[in-house]
Amino acid sequence: MNIDLTHLETLMARMAQLGIAELDYRQGDERIHLVRTATQPAAPAADTGAPPALSVPSVPAASAQTIIAAPMHGQFYAAAAPDTPPFVQVGDTVSEGQTLYILEVMKTLSRMEAEYPCRIVEILVTNGQPVEPETPLFRVERLNA
Repeated sequence: MNIDLTHLETLMARMAQLGIAELDYRQGDERIHLVRTATQPAAPAADTGAPPALSVPSVPAASAQTIIAAPMHGQFYAAAAPDTPPFVQVGDTVSEGQTLYILEVMKTLSRMEAEYPCRIVEILVTNGQPVEPETPLFRVERLNA
């Protein structure tokens, strides 16, 4: 597989510019997964002529954090209606089968449920935001059943 380093550097620079911590890029059979750690310096390092190194953050073995991603294209809704509270908030403990969000696809509303018990660590999208397959929606910590 040939990696286009110019394309890769452009993606990395755009991630830094927008403050994006994680990017999963797919085009045809090509897939690139980039992760920026919080400890990376804000200012670019001196140019050595070599392409920037990609680092994969080390996650402690005890951490069971994972990402819940969108299963398909649609519109993300955090609550059943605009005047009702969201299904989940950061810090909530969620049971398997509990509603996390609504996904609207072609005017059809589907309640999307948790596949396992977890705690909501971070909500990564905003209410009403359009999403694509594999768009990260929640960062969660898996809990023992």
